[in-house]
Amino acid sequence: MCTIPLIYLFQAYISSRISSRVHEQAGQLQQALKYMTNAIQSIETVKCFNGQAYEIQMFTRTASRAAKLYYHVAHHRSIQIGVMQFFTLSVFVQGFWYGSRLVDSGDRTAAQVLTTFWAALMAIDGITGFLPQFIVMQKGKIAGGRLRLLMHQITASEQRQEFQGRSRPVKCLGDIEFQNVSSQKSWLQAQLMD
Repeated sequence: MCTIPLIYLFQAYISSRISSRVHEQAGQLQQALKYMTNAIQSIETVKCFNGQAYEIQMFTRTASRAAKLYYHVAHHRSIQIGVMQFFTLSVFVQGFWYGSRLVDSGDRTAAQVLTTFWAALMAIDGITGFLPQFIVMQKGKIAGGRLRLLMHQITASEQRQEFQGRSRPVKCLGDIEFQNVSSQKSWLQAQLMD
């Protein structure tokens, strides 16, 4: 039972590392979703300018970064679960070694040692059973935090302006430039008159 505080400290340390990686991964996934959504919404423009390769490259690069971050998250989670399993097995070692020593010295009976061993095993098993749920709760906490941040960023007045078309970006970055453009209708009319 003396290992439970160590387990808690280790789990808290690993959880903080996981939280930062999950935030980074969510940001990368959001960026990949933006690239994909923009490409799908502007599919005619992408096809006209042969931008398929560029859009695929941007999406693939961002999705790859998100995948690398997920590997880090999975690695840390496996460490969490591995440490819990190690401590569970260490209860067996401690129980048999120390219990046999107590029985041999006559300080405790076999029944007392077995009862204590079983209680410690149940406590460690309860903590081990809770860990997967803790991971799910942690992911939910991070998702809720990101949602709250998004809700604070978009106020009600900004939503009304956006829906009415009054909200315009200060600067629009892009590589597409139109110069000396005439409408297709006037070009078509000139072709028909010839």
